[in-house]
Amino acid sequence: MVHRVRLNVLLAACLAGLAFAASTLAETVYVTAKTAQIRSGKTSLDPVVANLQYGQELDVVTREDRWIHVQTTSGAKGWIYSSKVSSTKPPGTENELAALGQRYRRGDPSVTAAAGARGLDKASEGYADRAGITQQHRDAVDRMTGYRILDEEVQEFLKSGRLGEYAE
Repeated sequence: MVHRVRLNVLLAACLAGLAFAASTLAETVYVTAKTAQIRSGKTSLDPVVANLQYGQELDVVTREDRWIHVQTTSGAKGWIYSSKVSSTKPPGTENELAALGQRYRRGDPSVTAAAGARGLDKASEGYADRAGITQQHRDAVDRMTGYRILDEEVQEFLKSGRLGEYAE
């Protein structure tokens, strides 16, 4: 009887150790896409469970083909297409320049209006002067940097071209 109790205690300790090891070895991925969502299923047509931010950390639950079942730090679980995440933390997620870029990507009017109003920065202006770039070309660059593509347009492009998560 004593041996059976000891065996059960030893077995319970081993199982607890395995559970702890599994939890410490959990895979983490980071959002690398400008826009990303986790969905209730493995298609882009399934309902959105959560909207994600660039650089956001996700715990991997399981992988199936090109889809990854993940959990956010707040506990939301869902599926994300593998091309929207990376196993390494994306650069520029912990500084002011990254925050500015993220605000620009979200269309923060204070950022886009200021960028359009000032044109080239001083370093770029100096390069343009030294390289002999005409004002016409500088204006063209300003127009291109002011052009915005909506997320819906990107999704439609991916669908029509069967690219990314829409590839077969």
